[in-house]
Amino acid sequence: MFEDKYEMWMHKQRKLRQGESLRKLNEDHGHNGKLFIQEIGWPAVGNLDCLQAEYEIPNTRNSSYYLDFAYIRAPYLINWEVDDFSSHAKNITRRGFDYDRDRQNQLVHDEWRVYRFTLDAIKERPLQCRQFILQILGKLYGGILQDTQPLTLKQREIMRLAIRLQRPFTPLDVCVQLGIQGQHARKLLHELVGMQFLAAESGSIRIRKFSLGPKVPTWI
Repeated sequence: MFEDKYEMWMHKQRKLRQGESLRKLNEDHGHNGKLFIQEIGWPAVGNLDCLQAEYEIPNTRNSSYYLDFAYIRAPYLINWEVDDFSSHAKNITRRGFDYDRDRQNQLVHDEWRVYRFTLDAIKERPLQCRQFILQILGKLYGGILQDTQPLTLKQREIMRLAIRLQRPFTPLDVCVQLGIQGQHARKLLHELVGMQFLAAESGSIRIRKFSLGPKVPTWI
């Protein structure tokens, strides 16, 4: 499903671009950009409706800045940047350093909210990155990003546990945390799996471990 949505999204953007803007999209939005969408943006938000890659912004140098990702949803302008340590560290020059600071200052002046993710974090801590995006969007837009159901107090505590652990956990972990019996813990866990807040990490008929699912509520 993701691949189909991604290709449709890219096709739509290419149709709206021309010249240097189209070249930047085709050449600079590569593996790292797709990885951000696949591992962070798509799982967190559930759609690509407000997202644009290699978004062009005219600057005072009679040229343009290009944002890795622009998330344009009124009344806010959000810039998600993906920073690869190896390329940034090796290729930086005094001129490049100066350019980067000018770029940052203009974006802030133009009321863009700039957030940076390292490529290492996207690869190694995707759940943390997703949760950060959800927290930002939840704070700015004051609502739930996807259709969800309200959680009970105990379900909220389980979600807090899952986010804090950032690893697969067992029903026993929930029993210890909430002080409840195993059958009750499993009932709550299966309800959260049904809501897609949790996912089965191991086991099929009898799930032994759980992890964060594709939907993570911003209001826990």
